[in-house]
Amino acid sequence: RGGYSRVYDANYINLNLNVAGSFPFLASITFPTSAPGFATIQNFLQTPNFVIANPNTLTRTVVADDFRAPSSDQYSFEVQRELNRDTVFKVGYIGTRGRGLFQTIDGNPRTACPNGNTIATTPQTIPLFLCPRVDPTRGVIRLRANRASSDYNALQTSVEKRLSNNFSAGVNYTYSSFIDTASETFNPSNAEVALAQDSFNLEADRARSSFDRPHRFSGNVVYELPFYSDQNGFVGKMLGGFQVNSFFSIQSGAPFTVLDGRDPTGAISGIDGLVGNSIRPNLAGTTDLSSLTIPDIRAMCGTPTTGTFANSCPNLFTRLVQFQRTGNAGRNIIRAQNFFNVDFGVIKNTRLTENIRFQLRGDVFNLLNHRNFGVPEGRVSAPNFLDQWGTNGGNRRIVLGARLVF
Repeated sequence: RGGYSRVYDANYINLNLNVAGSFPFLASITFPTSAPGFATIQNFLQTPNFVIANPNTLTRTVVADDFRAPSSDQYSFEVQRELNRDTVFKVGYIGTRGRGLFQTIDGNPRTACPNGNTIATTPQTIPLFLCPRVDPTRGVIRLRANRASSDYNALQTSVEKRLSNNFSAGVNYTYSSFIDTASETFNPSNAEVALAQDSFNLEADRARSSFDRPHRFSGNVVYELPFYSDQNGFVGKMLGGFQVNSFFSIQSGAPFTVLDGRDPTGAISGIDGLVGNSIRPNLAGTTDLSSLTIPDIRAMCGTPTTGTFANSCPNLFTRLVQFQRTGNAGRNIIRAQNFFNVDFGVIKNTRLTENIRFQLRGDVFNLLNHRNFGVPEGRVSAPNFLDQWGTNGGNRRIVLGARLVF
């Protein structure tokens, strides 16, 4: 079996609120905190002091002239094979092609400085050198536009056993590739920002999506114990009606971006306060970091440097220096820890009448108490760079419950 569809995504309210809360629809005024609030407001109303010589210099959020609903082409082809009366094997290809996706971009970026790619020879205390904007008569413009694209391709396989003889189970494996130029209109994680590092070359950010998980293996099992299934008598009520179930999931970790932590040329100055600094550092070598674990990478980092131009991983990354606009490190070149989880549950159904039963259940989430650490700090200037152990890795949880079903 197979299929194809063309679907469109709707604009969401947050984008509308960003525009409605920005100039020219709204101009925010920040009152000083030193004076009493009501007195400050009265003084402002009696003697307006909010004078703007050039309203175009106000920071604003707008949408592009061709702002529209993003489109997605979805297609699939699957072959199914019945292994026996209750078991079926499936293998299929799933693809999604997204175009005109929402992306946050700098609507009035700073141009490259005359010596924008010159590398300074003394990278100690580097001052910020702001280059002029494309339109110097306008200020910061956060632009919501349909500039992003994505491509998802996956091989999906599964074996499913339908419920028979009180037993059902399923095993699924997916091998996929998810590539995009931007994964979100807003920041997907603390180490991945929505804004491209080079406003003049958005395609340079085309890489593994923040949601890319190349490998995912999962399974489930449900077994109803056959003992005293009729629940006759006191012993039947106590020992019958038990069910055990379990679910496991193993998948690749989330990719994330290494960030420089500063912007020497002010390439995204103004926008960085709205979506975060997206400038990436330079690679210090040719090591393929995508296949290494975070502990392996940290072991290769070398001795951290200190001072204004601190670098927590000098053997693998070099900081940007004065007049250098962007780094050559790619987007999403490192992966967080792989995810592994096993859940287990026990349910006891006691039949009280034909239509009423009393249920006791106990669910254990993360049965093996495995720590699944999140995306760590990605700025090479941070002391806790790549410290995945500082994230919440989760822990075992046991939930007990009771309910009357009728």
